[in-house]
Amino acid sequence: MTDAVGIPEKGRIRLLSDALIDQIAAGEVVERPASVVKELVENSLDAGASRIRVEIRDGGAALIAVTDDGIGMSPRELPVALQRHATSKLASAADLMRISSFGFRGEALPAIASVSRFRIVSRVRGSDHGHEIQIEGGRVVRESEAGGPEGTRVEVADLFASVPARRKFLKRPGTEWGHIADWLVRLALVRPELHLEAWRDQKTAFVWPACRDHRDRIADVLSEDDAAALIEVDRAAPEIRIHAFVSTPERTRPNGQGLYLFVNGRPVRDRLLRHALVEAYRDLLPRGRFPIGILFLEVPPETVDVNVHPAKWEVRFSDPQAIHRAIRHSVKDAMASRRWLGTLGAPGRVASADGPFRTRSETSGRRVAASGEAGGTDDWIFAQGGPRPGPPRSGGDGSVRETPEGDPFGGIALDADSGLHTAAGSEDRTPEPPVASFGALPILGQLRASYLLAESEDGLLVVDQHAAHERILYERLRQTWLESGVARQGLLTPTSVSLAPGAIEAILDAKDRVERLGFEIEAFGEGAVLVRAVPAELSGQEIGTLVTELGAALEAAPHDAETGDLDASAIRWLPTLDRLFATLACHSARRFGDRLPEPEQREILRGLDSIPWAPTCPHGRPVAVLIRHEDLESRFRRR
Repeated sequence: MTDAVGIPEKGRIRLLSDALIDQIAAGEVVERPASVVKELVENSLDAGASRIRVEIRDGGAALIAVTDDGIGMSPRELPVALQRHATSKLASAADLMRISSFGFRGEALPAIASVSRFRIVSRVRGSDHGHEIQIEGGRVVRESEAGGPEGTRVEVADLFASVPARRKFLKRPGTEWGHIADWLVRLALVRPELHLEAWRDQKTAFVWPACRDHRDRIADVLSEDDAAALIEVDRAAPEIRIHAFVSTPERTRPNGQGLYLFVNGRPVRDRLLRHALVEAYRDLLPRGRFPIGILFLEVPPETVDVNVHPAKWEVRFSDPQAIHRAIRHSVKDAMASRRWLGTLGAPGRVASADGPFRTRSETSGRRVAASGEAGGTDDWIFAQGGPRPGPPRSGGDGSVRETPEGDPFGGIALDADSGLHTAAGSEDRTPEPPVASFGALPILGQLRASYLLAESEDGLLVVDQHAAHERILYERLRQTWLESGVARQGLLTPTSVSLAPGAIEAILDAKDRVERLGFEIEAFGEGAVLVRAVPAELSGQEIGTLVTELGAALEAAPHDAETGDLDASAIRWLPTLDRLFATLACHSARRFGDRLPEPEQREILRGLDSIPWAPTCPHGRPVAVLIRHEDLESRFRRR
């Protein structure tokens, strides 16, 4: 059909109907059942709820119900809450730059109601009765007085039933439940004071009672083994506070699903924060392994934009480099101030004042934390003490002084209670070895031609001879490669490599780093770079792969002039080269099963003193394990 001037009718500009507007909003806000749970629970939190119950049937497609004990809504407020852009959190445009609540957009309830059978019942605290509204397909079908406890209950049934094209994209119930449970885990971690329970298909999925602090909630939500392998980082500057629980290098996962990120109490999925956490472990974990980390970042609301994503999963910082630097410094300082060594504890579990069935090592670690001992712990269990190379910088009133050059946590511990008091230049610090000198330890012998046994003050030290020798050779290969000046191999014919704009910009911005790594790269028109030289050790490799890997690594990290100096860990930016060095070290190291004379055993131990200490070989196997005196005494029933 065309109009009088021949323009197709469908091309005419018109106002959308309210129903269509709501469905479009639903497409932005309601990605899947987990999105509905997120929006409804966030509304409950904004209403001051201390107890929240979530009920799910058929993965959320049949029913999603959220019940809370919040302040509730009056009969006058309830219909307004179901209108578009109705919110109690914003009064002016200026409030957009100071958002501290969750459901501030005012789109979720009408959007959800437009694609489901929707029922909401709310009773204001102190009121004798509540009010109920039922909506089907965006139309109010019932509004009346109703009974019920104080607070609000929202029921969303037959999600997307009126939009079959959307419903067919829902995954199987187990998959949808997995997304819901993942978000509830994140909520539980950031709000330990909240009583949270979930029911799946009319059966209890989990109940997490309110608890005292994040540490207790982590032990409830994650596995006991994961919780026991975390150390606490707590540091503060005038405009940034970082409170985190990060795993020891021996506790890793094959992907980043063990990273939980929060900004001002809001769960987020942010590439910058994720990269900062992983970057702190760059030279501590084998390639392809990721730490477990729960990061709570607090910044002034006006320095972060939480309104850049419809579902509020993403955020944007006014100074991303400072945020990345602060997180990286904090976690690296925590790693550098610990004594790195795995332990073999006595079997079984013991009861403790912290609760039944804590592991013995966990109980021991908490006892150290509670006593405030200054000596370092070597079991990594919630360790609070540790070496203190330098005093904190503070004013006479105990207040924290700002770090030089506006660099939060630039090598100076800022929380007097954290035990992480480090000197300037912490980027260059290496982790504390578990003993003053491996080479000075009395050698007891070799076990099964595979393990070196040595006596330390803390117990029996068992060293994997192949893993230890492999780490020594790997570190020396990398350091020699940088110190001797990276040999370049010029290409007879310069090669152009197509890259994404972000990768090109990252390579060109880091020109000095790129050249020091052995590359000669320049801009080449739009969407490509021209490669004139590569490191000599990689001259036989595929050029496009090498440059793509380099661009991806540099793009992931914010450009930071302070980290322009390279150390051996920079090799990790070149996965092909890193794998080459790891393979060479592995093939050259003494093998598992080789019988070594005592001088060679001693030489391996001395070699550990000559490199930056790391608890694993490049492939992730532990270098050394400590069997503590008290564990031996416990096994022999001497304590």
